[in-house]
Amino acid sequence: MASRDQPIIGGKFRKRPVTSVLQAFTHQQLGFRSYQHIWQLPSSVMEMMDEKLSKHGMPQLLSKINELSRQGKSKHKELLEFLKMLLKKLSNLDCLRRAYSEGSSHDVLKENCQIILDFDGINLILEILMNTATLPWSKYSSCENSEELLIKNVCLDILRRFFLLVEKFGEKLPYTSDILNYLFTLLVYPNAHVNAAHVLELILNSHKEMLDLNTVPNLKELISVMDDKALSNFCQILSVTISDLDTYEHKSSLYQQNKQKRSKGFFVMRDINQECLMSIPDLLPRLVHIVETTPYQPRYPAITNELDTWMQWIDNQMAEEDESVDVESSLDDFIGDSVNLYCDDPQSIMHHSLKMATHVIHRVEVFYVLGLFLVGKQRKKVQKQLAELKLIPTLADIFDNFIWKCTSGKIGTRRLRGHNSSCECSPEVALKIQFLRLVHSLCDHSEHKHLLLSRTELTELKKLNEGAGKSKVENFDVPDKSLMCRGTKGLLTKIVEVLKKEPTASTFRFWLARAVESYLRGSTCYADQMFLLRRGLLHHVAGNLIENDVRPKEILQSSFDLLGELIKFNADAFRQFERVVCTDVKFKKLVEMIERNLVDSNMFIRSLILSLEHLQTEMSTEYNFLFQEENRLLEYICNFKQQVSFLQRLITIINVKSLTQENVSCLNTALVFLMFAHKNGKMNSYLAALKQCAVRVGEKNLLANFRDLLVFWQDHYLHKDKDCSALEKSSRIKFETWKDTVTMMLSTDQKQGTSIVHYLPEHDLPRDN
Repeated sequence: MASRDQPIIGGKFRKRPVTSVLQAFTHQQLGFRSYQHIWQLPSSVMEMMDEKLSKHGMPQLLSKINELSRQGKSKHKELLEFLKMLLKKLSNLDCLRRAYSEGSSHDVLKENCQIILDFDGINLILEILMNTATLPWSKYSSCENSEELLIKNVCLDILRRFFLLVEKFGEKLPYTSDILNYLFTLLVYPNAHVNAAHVLELILNSHKEMLDLNTVPNLKELISVMDDKALSNFCQILSVTISDLDTYEHKSSLYQQNKQKRSKGFFVMRDINQECLMSIPDLLPRLVHIVETTPYQPRYPAITNELDTWMQWIDNQMAEEDESVDVESSLDDFIGDSVNLYCDDPQSIMHHSLKMATHVIHRVEVFYVLGLFLVGKQRKKVQKQLAELKLIPTLADIFDNFIWKCTSGKIGTRRLRGHNSSCECSPEVALKIQFLRLVHSLCDHSEHKHLLLSRTELTELKKLNEGAGKSKVENFDVPDKSLMCRGTKGLLTKIVEVLKKEPTASTFRFWLARAVESYLRGSTCYADQMFLLRRGLLHHVAGNLIENDVRPKEILQSSFDLLGELIKFNADAFRQFERVVCTDVKFKKLVEMIERNLVDSNMFIRSLILSLEHLQTEMSTEYNFLFQEENRLLEYICNFKQQVSFLQRLITIINVKSLTQENVSCLNTALVFLMFAHKNGKMNSYLAALKQCAVRVGEKNLLANFRDLLVFWQDHYLHKDKDCSALEKSSRIKFETWKDTVTMMLSTDQKQGTSIVHYLPEHDLPRDN
């Protein structure tokens, strides 16, 4: 442990006479790194400094805290009071309210922070936090309200405030195992875990290197003694240590990420940390238990608007609150004075209001962490375990508590200050989004997706499968009925019903559509598609696109992706789509939307070409019927010139350096066209047409760019750690066919009409390195 002579922050101290030190302070010639021994100065000199430099009593306050911290437990009570005084310099509600009304709260707080930094106050706080006796964390309940623990909590709160108020404060703190491990031990204490989790999260987010959880001593034991509140707060730490946000230096470029993957010594710490956590047998069960048992309020039968519901609840709490309640004490008791609120009347800040908001936050954190477990290497294992823990019926019950109508449209409806009448902001926005993300991850290529149905709906699905003809799924998996949704409607149906009622530009349309799409992804099942078509989903999504001229990119993309999954390989879906685009005007509008937003619509285009090939080869009778019925969608994708136009544009809008997770699908869609072209003996025709098209539109480097993209494709998809099963299942094309087609087009034999180099001019031919 660092001593005061070996400070945690700062360099060596050069002793000076008192007068010269004061002079240096007066002329502001010293930085805070030179103040480690300022506490050796007499109190009279400290008082002179404060008076001369107008430091508002801060030097004397810090000097007193330093003095008390060295006098043992007998002075703990007094030390705690002085630390609270220091904390109030950063957070006192009355002070903040006055400063806020004058428009200078930020300046006031920053000035106080700078004084503390200048007088080495942060070193002092860290030393008090770390140098007091070690708490018996294995028996934390016995010291829940000890003065020592309260001292630590106030120190943590001071550090947390500095993170919020001082830019890049985390870079000024040391990133040592001693500090991190000590903060981890504080996570088990009811009166310290909130601030300990906040400070830990802020420290971890301030550094590029992700923490290896295997290096945290006694992690399993720490988690085992956490209560539900502490474990919920611990999810803040988990969200930092098992996320992939910091895995790559380049957050979006797949090209740069591939280069980093191939570099020597590269490893994904997220996967290591997930494996560490999955070795704790009761972690997932406890997280599911928190989801199940966290109270869900407020709800009033007569109020159908979410924001009005919350406002009514707050009004009720204010009416019931005892006027004698000490608001600041209430805040301190509950969350360690870790919330600041600006308001016209501080007495309106309610203990119960904060508690309810915390319940919502707890659920958000747990939903988010469960979702992170479902996107790592442990995904299949986690999906199975969560299914067995009956998480899906629990989510279905929680969904019933959501109120999706956030605005009532009535004049005078109360809403947050500065928010317009169409705003969807409410305390539950983040909760709903993380809920839907979790559903998406639970269903994505999952063997347990039919648990989203009720028993009645499963019976309907089985009948649909029996009548599917050639599309029937043999050995239809029947899930354990005890794990399914209760009642007559499962979670999937509930989500669909909400999606159909959501406004066109609603924030939630994207997430609702993504959740349903994930249910359909993977091996396409006719019965699943028909189950949703029966509930009017295709008609609603396609109609919404055409009738409302949807503009938001996220809603466009999620709508086209969902439509692609609904119609893939399904002749009945093509017929239903025809009823939506039943006029030339509507169909033209759809086509314009597809071609104007090619990145967003490319998965829909892929479904069209996959369906065309399937209907021609596997369902020729249905294919002929559709043509006789003049199905617009089928005629559109059958056109050779249209296919070449799609190919040309899909290749043009991307290049190796611009590839991201979002647009790499354009490359795979282009490959689908060409795989079928090769299968039907027309590869030469398509490549030749591409060359002519490039000349016509002035894209001289089109085929050279395509060749570079295919080289990238090999590097990206043929890597040993890449799981390509999803690509194979969703297209019904064996991955060997994908690989062989790319290899064929990358052949260096210029005589081969199936090789891109056959069509390249001499100056664009690849050169040997």
